[in-house]
Amino acid sequence: MNLGLKKTSRDFLMTFTHVALAVELHVTEEQEMKTLMNGIIRFAALLLALAAISVTTVAQQRIACPTEEHIAIDLKRITAEYDASSFAGTLSSLSVLAARTEASPRKLLEAAVATRKWEVFLKGIADGFNGCAVTRKQQGEAFSQIYPRLKEDAAILEEMRQSISNGQKADVKQIQPVLNSYYASLRRFAQIAGKDMVLDQIEALAQSLPAQNTSGKSQTPEQVKTEIDRILSKFDDLETRYNQAPLPSPRDVSNPLSDVRETLPAKADEAEAAYNKGYELCQRYLFRDAVAHLQKALAAVPLPEFYLALGRAYAELYDLKQAENILRKGLAEAEKGEETDTGAELAAELGSVLLHQGDPDGALGYAQRALKMDEKVHGSDQPEVAVDANNIAQILQAKGDMEGALSYSQRALNIDQTIYGPDRPEFVAVDANNIAQILKAKGDLDGALNYIQRALKINEKVFGPNHPQVAIDTMTLARILQNKGDFGGAITYSQRALKIDERIYGPDHPQVAILCDSIGNILKAKGDLDGAAAFTQRALRILEKAYGASHATTKQAAANLELIKRRQENH
Repeated sequence: MNLGLKKTSRDFLMTFTHVALAVELHVTEEQEMKTLMNGIIRFAALLLALAAISVTTVAQQRIACPTEEHIAIDLKRITAEYDASSFAGTLSSLSVLAARTEASPRKLLEAAVATRKWEVFLKGIADGFNGCAVTRKQQGEAFSQIYPRLKEDAAILEEMRQSISNGQKADVKQIQPVLNSYYASLRRFAQIAGKDMVLDQIEALAQSLPAQNTSGKSQTPEQVKTEIDRILSKFDDLETRYNQAPLPSPRDVSNPLSDVRETLPAKADEAEAAYNKGYELCQRYLFRDAVAHLQKALAAVPLPEFYLALGRAYAELYDLKQAENILRKGLAEAEKGEETDTGAELAAELGSVLLHQGDPDGALGYAQRALKMDEKVHGSDQPEVAVDANNIAQILQAKGDMEGALSYSQRALNIDQTIYGPDRPEFVAVDANNIAQILKAKGDLDGALNYIQRALKINEKVFGPNHPQVAIDTMTLARILQNKGDFGGAITYSQRALKIDERIYGPDHPQVAILCDSIGNILKAKGDLDGAAAFTQRALRILEKAYGASHATTKQAAANLELIKRRQENH
């Protein structure tokens, strides 16, 4: 809207400048000149005002809410205006330096992860305001009060991060109150957006993730994930799973319970109350708390839906043996009746559990079983079938059957792009990325390049050029180009990925070290040893700050740098 108005203003001003010049050429008396010019100016002001009203009316959609009128919020505009990427970078870098802050590492971790979901909160406010669920007062609070507080706290935390990065020790009495203030503001922002459950989910995952393998075995930077990366990865995995195959809702189980209620009303009521509570806890990712309620529901009435929910809860708690046991019982119960969605979901879940237990053959059998059930219930070209096809592709890839994996992945892509269109990132871009990885493993680098470029194009269009997924796609593309011997292209794309990650994670984050190390490897392969040494040295400095000099990952980076220096000496 503003750009359109500025253009209109310039057009008017240019028009009346030309009129003024014409008047000056033909009118000789000074007073007449002034009178005419004043008239022109007043007329120009009137037209500009009318133009502003016209542009505003066209550009802004008015929404008649029950108690007030809203002007529709444009999500792209507020995303650019209320950017929080610098906040995320500060907190991400601080979190890996947590050992030197003496602040609460858990709260720092939760704040860093939650800030990475900033776009979710912005979308919640935009959707809520445009749908009349968020009031003008709440919108004003979010953007005029909370965001400036977040910005101010983030600036203070950034100063502390820079001090710690330079070797100073932060005073916990200073950092903790600022961190608490930041997190409280972030939670209020999420509440207005109707997304405070996201913070609850992040807190639950932060408390439940098992510790990483801390064996002394040497690991490359790419093999090490920070706690933030692990929580975000788990969060995104759960979000995808719950979108593609949601747990049976309380409404879904009401029909089978109604049959039980006719003969055993007390048992049905007990099961319903217990399941509703367990379901609610699962939605908040509090799986450990959910187990007891789901067990109670199952003990009252052995519905397949209850087995599915309990099996999933155990799987999310990494109790895979117990999950397998429950899912097998549930599948046996489901097979007593007609084939349903629940039976297919039990078979698919069991296949996933077996794959994670290192049994790809068993996993494949149950994944194929789920596919057949879904084809029978839904038909051959439905979203459930696409999910099954992708599951089978993943298992076949783990077994080394790349041809089979490619066939099933392409089937999933064909279904998804037919149903959702060509530009859906959570379906089509993911499918294209999967195919690119398979083709790369097969050695078909040209084919892999085409598919990763398609995924990158979709994600750039939907998320913008500076999104984390764009950085991932860009780096995948760089590695494919490196394998093709196009080192110039590989460097260009990897440096683009580095700029995105520096913005997202901050300059002192291990993710930045990963990309610096990768760029160093590309430059080394190209023969630019000086450039390789510079990037590898930067990676080493970051890792020393994050993990210390004695960590296996830091030692590996130091060894890489030493190897480059030896080659420099030989040249």
